Amino acid sequence: MASPRTSGEEPPRLARTGHPLRRLFGIGAAVLLAVTASLLVVLQQLHTDYIEDAKRELTTLNVSLAEQTVRAIESVDVILTGLAEHLRAENIQNAADFKALKSRQDTHEFLKAVISGLPQVAGLSMVAADGTLVNFSRQFPVPDLDLSDRDYFQAVEGVPPNQSVLTRPFRSRVSGAWTIYLARKVVGAGGEYMGLLIGIIELSYFQDFYRSLHHGEGSGISLWWRDGTLLARWPALDDKIGTVAASPGTLAMLGKADSATFEAYSSVDGQNRILSFQALRNYPLAVGVSRTRDVILEGWYRQAAVTATAGLVCLLAAALAMWALLRQVRAYEAVTRALSDRQQAIDEREEAHQHLLQLQRMEALGQLTGGVAHDFNNLLQAIRSSHHLIETRSSGEAVLGPLRVAQQALERGATLTQHLLAFSRRQQLAPKPVDLGGLVRTMAALLERALSASIQIEVEEEPGAWPALVDPDQFETALLNLALNARDAMPAGGTLAIRIANSRVPLAATPRPSGLPAGDYVVLTVQDTGTGMAEEVAARAFEPFFTTKPAMQSSGLGLSMVHGLAAQSGGGIELKSRLGHGTTVTLYLPRAQEALEAESLPRPEPAALEPAEQPAPRAVRVLLVEDNALVRMATAASLAETGLSVTEAEQAEEAQEMLLAGAEIDVLVTDFAMPGMNGLELARFARARHPGLPVLIVTGYAENVVLRTEMLESGVEVLTKPFNPEKLAARIDAATRAGDAAMAS
Repeated sequence: MASPRTSGEEPPRLARTGHPLRRLFGIGAAVLLAVTASLLVVLQQLHTDYIEDAKRELTTLNVSLAEQTVRAIESVDVILTGLAEHLRAENIQNAADFKALKSRQDTHEFLKAVISGLPQVAGLSMVAADGTLVNFSRQFPVPDLDLSDRDYFQAVEGVPPNQSVLTRPFRSRVSGAWTIYLARKVVGAGGEYMGLLIGIIELSYFQDFYRSLHHGEGSGISLWWRDGTLLARWPALDDKIGTVAASPGTLAMLGKADSATFEAYSSVDGQNRILSFQALRNYPLAVGVSRTRDVILEGWYRQAAVTATAGLVCLLAAALAMWALLRQVRAYEAVTRALSDRQQAIDEREEAHQHLLQLQRMEALGQLTGGVAHDFNNLLQAIRSSHHLIETRSSGEAVLGPLRVAQQALERGATLTQHLLAFSRRQQLAPKPVDLGGLVRTMAALLERALSASIQIEVEEEPGAWPALVDPDQFETALLNLALNARDAMPAGGTLAIRIANSRVPLAATPRPSGLPAGDYVVLTVQDTGTGMAEEVAARAFEPFFTTKPAMQSSGLGLSMVHGLAAQSGGGIELKSRLGHGTTVTLYLPRAQEALEAESLPRPEPAALEPAEQPAPRAVRVLLVEDNALVRMATAASLAETGLSVTEAEQAEEAQEMLLAGAEIDVLVTDFAMPGMNGLELARFARARHPGLPVLIVTGYAENVVLRTEMLESGVEVLTKPFNPEKLAARIDAATRAGDAAMAS
């Protein structure tokens, strides 16, 4: 209760007016809050209704579209089933009967007639069990084609005859159109596998079909593979077809549910959409129907504008009163955010700049070391050929003893160039599926001998580890280098832990380890408990010739060789180290998709450097093409020692002129890397004039872009420098004998 006021006392102004003002202000604030809350509730409910109505409409439409799409594919399956029944009715009982249909035009006409009323079917083909094209609805006579390398031919392995297989999308080699195939096995009465029936479906059919059903601005209809690969879409986005174009959220939903309707950001056109998708029964496909949020909410925007205008009139007075303060707060926040973003951008730019400088430095070093190794191989080849000549012309121990020492030096030089080539990613690799766990366990005895008795080796392999795609010999060398580095870092003993595990780098992973592209990798981790490295030392650990060991104790190429092997194999490498806390090297190798070779097959021993016996001299005419004078003279002299007739050419163009002038040769021996025309181009020119001419290409390193095994014609072989002259003579003799035998047959 208020105290009674004393006579003549003037009441304080706030006491007289503050309480009513505060009450009015409170009532006004409550009214404004109630109006605001009611306005927001109404707008939110309207928004929800629009979204839910759109979802229901899209879901209903999508169910119908999915049914029509699956029927279009099933109709092709029905055709294949009917065609199989037709073959049985025609008494096609075995593979021979099936292949005999190649010459029958009535079969071709039947295939054309079967698909005449089905616009989704671009063609029907019949393929024999050995991959031969038997008959085709598009063409007659049927061309002689071997289709055994096609995806649909390989996809039916292990599939029952009464079950069709849908292939993944690919661009047709003939028409360039994106296509999927429906393949079905055909067996004879006795169960003999006779061949395949193939239905060809061009994806443009679905795009045209969806265009006819297009529902206006902002709508989209698309066909997807369940892994997120876009097959068809209207409105058309041709550059996205055949790619994994689904956003991460959509991709996750496609993989775990058969149908769903949800809001998502579209990575196809960069808009926020309401998307409904429905999986097709019996096929790994899904139909998606979407509409942009802006189009869906157009009506809501109009209603919201009218409703909000009425509410804003009530809120305007309070908004004006708060405007000045709010402006100051926002300005302060904007300045703070701008300063923070600016500092973050500066830090990120500096980090990216340093990473770019390191990559450029390593690339420059790789190019330099590759060139040095190439020239060094030429020098070693000249020395080795001259060494061979001296050895064949001498018999005294006074000469042979120093020659054996020189031979050891040559072998060490060859090993050094291999390490240089490994770092520069120009070494010749023979990658194949390898069980890293089994290989590491096999090497355990070797590692125990190479390391100190005070070092304990621990090998751990994740259950179900994938096979890795890597050159096993180079991997063994890399693992040995890592183990020796760990040994040197643990002079007083310790533990060397080797772990093998699987790693899946997703497309959305940022940052990715070691800059790897997305994919599956087998990870080898080699961890020691040694002295570790300082930060500045670890930053240079992969550089060639960089070492902290005393002179003559290390070439500094061990880790650089491992780095090169990882990069050339399609993987990556990471190194983490701290002084006093050991070092961890993580090697990422790509997962092999092929199965491992049978364990029962013994691993072939590497071929001996020297041939078992020197080939008998033959009156063989050799054209030797080599731009390095030292290598050319030494090689020519060593070949002449074996009784071969050698004609020398300094450049490929000079050899080309000799061949044009009618020079008669029995075998061509040419360097690969030469100014102007290279060895492979010269070999093709020579083979064009002398079909079946044996060709031996000699190279100082692996030109892995142009000198691949699959690019070389039959009879063209590759020999890597430095090589033993006797080995070259033996290869020439074997090539000429094979050529003679082929001509005789």
